[in-house]
Amino acid sequence: MKLRSLLLLALAVLPVLACESEVREANINQDKYIDNYITATFGDTVTVFRNGGTTRVVLEEGPAGAPVIERGDSVYLYYAGYTFSQRGPEIQFVLDSGMVRVGSGTLIKGLENGLPGARLGEEAVILFSADDGYGNQAVGLVPANTALLFNVGVAMIKKNP
Repeated sequence: MKLRSLLLLALAVLPVLACESEVREANINQDKYIDNYITATFGDTVTVFRNGGTTRVVLEEGPAGAPVIERGDSVYLYYAGYTFSQRGPEIQFVLDSGMVRVGSGTLIKGLENGLPGARLGEEAVILFSADDGYGNQAVGLVPANTALLFNVGVAMIKKNP
């Protein structure tokens, strides 16, 4: 009887493990096509920062000596978010500006990881896999398990105590 119960439990768990494995594999593939996109689009003429699974490509540097974003800072951003696939940016799901606090947990992980180190006046592209985005949840126009790309401009940095 115990063996039968263990077998039934194993059969119930296998699809979940397979699904987790597929998601991990999808995120590895997303990281690969993000890297391929950066190389194909920008070559080696841009500055690239990596923080975990997040990549920030600096398109225009802020002035030397300008303040740098640190966790806890409030920043005013201009940003546009896109779903991202092997073909590159696709569906624009947000175009906005506003004040956000970095490190407060109100931003998705990819932005929390991609913004620190950016300078006032910087324009950048921040790319990350679904692991650092919305994960396996669909949100608005963003399907589940989708890599994301954000075009970001840093307009103001307020240092918080």
